[in-house]
Amino acid sequence: MKIKLFLIILLLLGCENEKEQININVSIDGFKKGKIYLQKIKDSALVNLDSMFVNSKKPILLKSQIESPEIFYINLDITKKDNKIAFFAEKGDIKIVTNLKKFNTEFEISGSSNDSIYRTYLSVIRKFNNNRLDLIKLSFDNSKNKDSVAVIRGKLESLNKRQYMYSLNFAVTNGNYHVAPYIALSEFSGSEKILLDTIKTSLSNEVLNSKYGQMLNELIESK
Repeated sequence: MKIKLFLIILLLLGCENEKEQININVSIDGFKKGKIYLQKIKDSALVNLDSMFVNSKKPILLKSQIESPEIFYINLDITKKDNKIAFFAEKGDIKIVTNLKKFNTEFEISGSSNDSIYRTYLSVIRKFNNNRLDLIKLSFDNSKNKDSVAVIRGKLESLNKRQYMYSLNFAVTNGNYHVAPYIALSEFSGSEKILLDTIKTSLSNEVLNSKYGQMLNELIESK
């Protein structure tokens, strides 16, 4: 009877662990041999969660325990270059499809609702950054014309304000996603307490009690 009870407990614990687990299927066209890592930031350092040596067409599967959605990295150990893909990890099965030549610039991720929202945010931020680079180049090209430079600087200030407001509005309107406190931490950590409180009050209880939600709360309390 005790043995049966022990086996039942082990089974229940195993099922619970599976609920807290993330399974990442990775497909890399052109990647024939090398080591691939699953990583995350812990105490300001990049730590390995799982790894796999690839030397055949065997499917790449990386696993880890995860308490709440957070940023994970897929990293290739083939050169000294930056070969990381950053993505929003969450419990369940996630699929990443990419190629060796453009590993961290052309990839598709499915299975993570938080990552889908995060990609939407990043696509708009990328447009802001491209516009900023265009204006900086234009300012350089017209550096001898003070009037033109002044106009361009005004446009840069306006662009920066619009990006600031976009990030704030995105965080506030997506309080059901763990992306919201992550944006608060990455974009507004130096902002006033009242602004951070505005984002905090928009968060669902689940998000507020998550890793990034708790980090946001700690940041607000430190203000």
